Amino acid sequence: MGCKLISIPLEQNVKLSADEGNLVEDTTMYRRILGSLIYMTIIRLDLSYAIGVVSQFMQTPRKPHLDVLRRILRYIKHTLQCGIFYEAKSQLQVPGYTNTNWVSNVLNRRSTNGFMFSFRSGVVS
Repeated sequence: MGCKLISIPLEQNVKLSADEGNLVEDTTMYRRILGSLIYMTIIRLDLSYAIGVVSQFMQTPRKPHLDVLRRILRYIKHTLQCGIFYEAKSQLQVPGYTNTNWVSNVLNRRSTNGFMFSFRSGVVS
């Protein structure tokens, strides 16, 4: 509860590896926290990318993966009072944006892509 608050859930250009660092001793705790965070992505879209990165290592989590998981928890504590505000005056449009990062995953050389759609002044997907 007394942790240092941070404003972003994942450091920019972080590269996690499946074989670097010591193995996490209590994998059940790691998986429970991660499972709860995956459930949170339904209502907290800002967590989706960071949790997706960490969930790749659920089978054999290591210390750097646990550190990122703790960082996400610190971010959540910092942003508890944040929310989406829908303005009644804005236009009835649904703009969408997309982004693709070709072959950026160092583990399997797969591409990463994402999208965002908003309604009025808030993100909906």
